[in-house]
Amino acid sequence: MLVSVSDWQKRLVEAMQSRGVNASELGRRTGFTSQYINSLKNGDRGARLPHETATKIAHALGITVEWLVQGTGTRERLSDVYPVRPKVPSYHHDDDDPPSVSGFHDHAPEMYPSRAEACALLSNVVAPEVIRALRAAVPPDPAVDPGRDWWIAHAKELARDLKKIHADPAFRKAK
Repeated sequence: MLVSVSDWQKRLVEAMQSRGVNASELGRRTGFTSQYINSLKNGDRGARLPHETATKIAHALGITVEWLVQGTGTRERLSDVYPVRPKVPSYHHDDDDPPSVSGFHDHAPEMYPSRAEACALLSNVVAPEVIRALRAAVPPDPAVDPGRDWWIAHAKELARDLKKIHADPAFRKAK
């Protein structure tokens, strides 16, 4: 049975081509096999795209799920188009570079761009304490950004530690 290619499949192919990503690379990024990716592209799996699959693919390609699935909204994820750079506190005062009203400098570059992306992705999922700790963290090799996956794994460790702290009876008594 030959299945016609649907609109989301055309958008998938378009996004892969524009990113220069083949089925093997997209499979590596998503955890799917290249055969599965090719079957999605070619319509072998039918016209249905499971939400979890769409989310993984969109994340790996830096596109929005809405654009991939429905063709609505912007194609690019804003965090990929506009790098997320958190404001960092200023520890020195320079008359030529006054801090903003909040006491933070607006232009301070993020040393680890993938950390900023991880913070943006996790901001609605984890406790604010975890985000603050993640922004203060330094990777094993401070000269190299270890990548988004490392920062997300580190955030998970921080969240587990926070949960242990909150579960500790000594901590509850101190409140």
